[in-house]
Amino acid sequence: MKQQMPTNEPGRSAPPCPNLMIVTRQFGASGQPWIWRQVSGIQGFKKQVVWWKRENTVSQPRNDFEEFQISGDPAPYDNRGRWLHRSRTAMSGNFYASVGKERRQIAELMAQLHPGVILCYFGDMAMRLLPVALEQKVPLVAYLHGDFLFKTNRWYRWSLRACLEHFAAVVVVTNAERDWLLKHGVPSHKIHVVPCGAPISVFHPVRDLGNSELNFIMASRLAEEKGCHLSIAAFSKFLKIFPAARLSVFGDGPQRSDLEQLVAKLNLTNRVIFHGYVGQLELAHQMAKHDIFIQHSLRKEGSPVSIVEAMSCGLPTISTPVGGISDLVIDKVTGLLIDEGDVGRMASSMALLAADEDLRRKYGNAAMERAASRFNSDIQTEILQKILEGACVRAARTFV
Repeated sequence: MKQQMPTNEPGRSAPPCPNLMIVTRQFGASGQPWIWRQVSGIQGFKKQVVWWKRENTVSQPRNDFEEFQISGDPAPYDNRGRWLHRSRTAMSGNFYASVGKERRQIAELMAQLHPGVILCYFGDMAMRLLPVALEQKVPLVAYLHGDFLFKTNRWYRWSLRACLEHFAAVVVVTNAERDWLLKHGVPSHKIHVVPCGAPISVFHPVRDLGNSELNFIMASRLAEEKGCHLSIAAFSKFLKIFPAARLSVFGDGPQRSDLEQLVAKLNLTNRVIFHGYVGQLELAHQMAKHDIFIQHSLRKEGSPVSIVEAMSCGLPTISTPVGGISDLVIDKVTGLLIDEGDVGRMASSMALLAADEDLRRKYGNAAMERAASRFNSDIQTEILQKILEGACVRAARTFV
């Protein structure tokens, strides 16, 4: 397929590509509002969002982009048929590559849409689309997001190593990911650290609440890796010192039922309230009413958007130095960092901030300033847009 790429005249920056294909396994997921924000915020392209699963069409509606669905298994390389899929892709060394009917469907859609560049969330999608992108000479930008599967899944690691040199650019959200990519031969100019950030125009503090109770908040996908059960256990210990405090839990996920049972077992039903998933406007409204944000992430973590949202609202954070969290939270400056699994230390950190309003305000103000200066999602989206435009310029030089 002949690509109509923008020219790059000396002394002039090339205009952005007319068509941008954005590919994600699920679009509108409650735990990934930042994808919708980025897609909505990117300008200068005709945006075409391709997905296998669509969620939350009310809170994350279609804006200035088209949507296209790919039928079939959203993750054939992870489900029951993974061994068959691996056998069909073994010769390529990319065990995540699309094959058969799905590959033909993707190729036909790309031929129809004529993308000038492809943005894939996340590594599995990038590897899935890469063979077709190479065939049709379309630059592909891979957006990794701190899942660190290259550390825990050998099939993912082998495949990623085979694909890295073919990506037009790789976007990551943590410095740890960048270090791994550099170690495995990716040139530094192709790696871009772009944390998701939060819309600080939406998430901002509310002063003089006039509420004597101390309110903690958790906001995340309710999954094992978020350590919600440990946060609740720490809150239970903390209540022995500050029995009037409350904990609000926002979000949904596979562990919600287990967490609700844990709350009942610990006799915390009057102190821990589950609100489920809410849209960003409601979350911003609720978050600003709270005093302290907590998240006990375990083993892996990208750049948690909810932490930046809390920072933007002027809340100090108590969390673990996992993945990109240590890039966000500065210990004893914008919050407190504790070791994974240390419930006692988390409870004592909660007590420390609960007892010292001046310290809470000091950390919260520093957090708010850090969020505004380094993690404004509008600015991060502009950076992502320039990366995509740059991929187009380089492709124009190559595919002629």
